[in-house]
Amino acid sequence: MFESLLTFFRKRKIRKYASDIPTGIIPLDGISSVNVVIDVEEPEFDILKEEILAWGRKTGLKVNIYFLDFRKLGKEELLLTSITTTIIKKELDWLGTPPLQKISALLQEPSDLFISLVENGGFPIEFISCSAKARFKIGRQGFPGHAYDMVISGSPTEDLRSDVRKIFTAMTGFLEKIR
Repeated sequence: MFESLLTFFRKRKIRKYASDIPTGIIPLDGISSVNVVIDVEEPEFDILKEEILAWGRKTGLKVNIYFLDFRKLGKEELLLTSITTTIIKKELDWLGTPPLQKISALLQEPSDLFISLVENGGFPIEFISCSAKARFKIGRQGFPGHAYDMVISGSPTEDLRSDVRKIFTAMTGFLEKIR
């Protein structure tokens, strides 16, 4: 009973904040700004962050990175990323919606490309993906309603499935081939 009620309210919230910007595949030379969401729990996420920023510098793109950090932190543990761009589990509301002030740039400022490198973020990443004001969206896992224009997930037998850095390289490789 509670699960069906939760699903109802989640769908309603997504409809309320869903982006109305038409999306589609855009060539790399038509892109100037990129928003990327990565999971802090991914192995070597700090190397991935640097690779994303280096790719942005190399291609001349303005890159904003947002982080999901759903780890259970002890009292002495600190966040590995900036508090202003990191969504932590205790900040989610009862539906699982991230705080709107942290993702306001995604919700209000149009960008050219949105990349989600989060494999399984549940409702928070579904909400962010559907609400992001981007003209081209790429992700690792599809959602009902087809939030992404391109999904790169790899096959279960390849190590691409578990290596987010290889997935990012595959995504940027596809972007460079689009004309």
